[in-house]
Amino acid sequence: MEIRWQKGLRLMVVFLMLQSIGILNASAQSNFYKLHSLFIYNFVKNIQWQNVGDKFLVGVYGSDNAMKVLKENLAGKKSGSKDIEIVKIKSSADVNNCQVVYAPKSNKSKIMDLIESSNQSGKLFVTEDDLTSDGASISFVIQSSKLKFKINKNNIDASGLKVSGALLSLGIVVN
Repeated sequence: MEIRWQKGLRLMVVFLMLQSIGILNASAQSNFYKLHSLFIYNFVKNIQWQNVGDKFLVGVYGSDNAMKVLKENLAGKKSGSKDIEIVKIKSSADVNNCQVVYAPKSNKSKIMDLIESSNQSGKLFVTEDDLTSDGASISFVIQSSKLKFKINKNNIDASGLKVSGALLSLGIVVN
């Protein structure tokens, strides 16, 4: 298990290094969803999950384009022995079936309603808008023209998930 975490973290470190030398300038990146999908895959691999069903479900809220890109980039990928499946979220009922909930830029109040009205146990909420102080587990942020992520360890702990120290060291930890 530790070797798999290290492999995924290496990919994330490469992206962060490329950003730091300006090769992947986040403001020039034409499609953030591709990069987000790689990050999400590494989040999945670096968090310990409990009670996963037959498939590992990543739900996408509010963007058909984001859903399409995640499906393309995560096709054939696994979380442990479980196939990763991308599903569309239309309501909080759909959220309750997912392990990861990804909300690209959208209406903040609707995303907050999804977080608040769903069973947050065993769920990782990942948002494009910075909502870590509002219940999201991880939010993508742009700092100095670079894509980074904030990670709220308290929100992750409250959901019953366990995040690797290596992932915490790559993110901007907030509480």
